[in-house]
Amino acid sequence: MGKLSNIVFRGYQHVIHSLAFYPTLIALGFFLLCLLNISIEYQPWLLAIKERVDVGLVRNAENARLILGTLVGGILTLMVFSFSMVMVVLNNASAALSPRVIPGLISSKSHQKTLGFYLGTILYALLLITTIEQAGIDKVPSLGVLITLGLGIACLGLFVHFIRSISQSIQVEYILSSLYRTTLEKLAGRERKLSECEEPPCWPDTQDWPLVHSTCNGYFKAVNVSAVNALLCQHKLRMTVLAHRGFFVTKGYPLFKLDREVEEEVCEQLLDCFGFFIEEYASSHYYFGCKQISEIAVKALSPGINDPGTAIKAIDMLSVLFSQRLTLPDLDIAPLTKESPRLFYRELTLDQMLLQILGPIRSYGSNDVSVLVCLLQAFKNLLYQTTRENQRSDLIRHAQSVLDSADQQLAIRRDREEINALVTRINRVSGKHAPALKPINIPQD
Repeated sequence: MGKLSNIVFRGYQHVIHSLAFYPTLIALGFFLLCLLNISIEYQPWLLAIKERVDVGLVRNAENARLILGTLVGGILTLMVFSFSMVMVVLNNASAALSPRVIPGLISSKSHQKTLGFYLGTILYALLLITTIEQAGIDKVPSLGVLITLGLGIACLGLFVHFIRSISQSIQVEYILSSLYRTTLEKLAGRERKLSECEEPPCWPDTQDWPLVHSTCNGYFKAVNVSAVNALLCQHKLRMTVLAHRGFFVTKGYPLFKLDREVEEEVCEQLLDCFGFFIEEYASSHYYFGCKQISEIAVKALSPGINDPGTAIKAIDMLSVLFSQRLTLPDLDIAPLTKESPRLFYRELTLDQMLLQILGPIRSYGSNDVSVLVCLLQAFKNLLYQTTRENQRSDLIRHAQSVLDSADQQLAIRRDREEINALVTRINRVSGKHAPALKPINIPQD
């Protein structure tokens, strides 16, 4: 049962983000609706209603075929054009933003539902055409033709909505805002989950716990939490996951620890609960959303694009996300309803997050004073958000890295004066207990 659950879990992780997921479901729904329509089309009670109500009903078989065939051809053209626009958006996002945002764009539910509605309407019309008989008016599915006409009009409205949506999807501000909202929701969800615990969770003492090593290679992205918790409760175990989500794991890497030795079969069942795949979805973990925003900023700072304004906007968004991250511990849990948690995850520390997310922006934007000033402003704002000395020390240390980059890259006196003015304000915010930032040298006239 556990193995089947893991197969379903991994299949769900891949299928739910597939471009064909919602179109397939919607088309299947239209297929069943058409079968229902065909089954009642020639029932005596419905024929009696159609005799009394004659508005919009087609009585001639040739007219019905013409209407349905025209709808199929027109909607098929709309679907091909819409799908082509999706490919244009994906190509633009890959070239101008980051290849990592493509899986999120492909899994856009709005685009999938529009394509699914087109496909379902075409399928509905094609099935109706097969039921039209040449002889007599009683064998014309007039109600079905009327419904298909309504679906065709709805497709026109969806096409207008699709054009508006696709034009927004090309804009970098829209993609950044979407990633920001999704990541903020993940951080808020994790904060709510931890607040529901009676006591703040703490990392157990795992010094003497036996290690279990990975048996496969890949990017660790998810765990089948329900299956793992069921196994841990069944065998009275506690487990700590050592690999960070999103990091590449090789065969033999220490993947997790258990609080006691268990049979090899139990270890294999637990290992089977781990999901490894390449795609990164902001909806899976907040780190992926922050990383994609950072990559968009880095791509904007490249010589081919040269858009520091986008990088500055990304830094502002990341500063808000980091302010949420400051309130969270460096671990995550999988809560249980009637007992204390048995599954613990190791999260990236604040120092590691700052290096992974803001470090590349600092490196690629080191010769742009506006980007460096924005980074220092972000660190200053984050210092206002925390009173923990270890977090303040991490923020000051990374702010000093920004100053080191400025000292190496900035040669203009005015730029250096602006940086030093910010240094003074940051030192005032950090207080006496945190290490003070060192101003950069200003060349003498």
